[in-house]
Amino acid sequence: MTPTPTSKTDKRDEPELQFFESAGIDRMGQMLLVMAAELHVLRDRMRCLEFVLTEVGIVGEGQLDKYSPTPQEAKVLQHDREAFVAHLFEVMDGRAKSTSGRSKPLVPTKPEN
Repeated sequence: MTPTPTSKTDKRDEPELQFFESAGIDRMGQMLLVMAAELHVLRDRMRCLEFVLTEVGIVGEGQLDKYSPTPQEAKVLQHDREAFVAHLFEVMDGRAKSTSGRSKPLVPTKPEN
């Protein structure tokens, strides 16, 4: 009898399914599917938060769609977006570092004024 893995990181005895010629491409595809699932959950939760905020009268219906950030808020949003995109593309040229374990997570810092 084969032991059942106790966590997602345990190795399994059965061979890994492979759909593309490269196992690396298969893993990247799996990573993208996991990220898409996480994004879907996040979008659902944000939408539910909008429903609750509207229901209790904190935010009017459609108010978030009409919101326009102040120049300072726009600067923070732009900085966060640029930091995210830069980190995302670090994978392409091999500069990406693990954000798990002992190293500090890569999170955007506040922009300088």
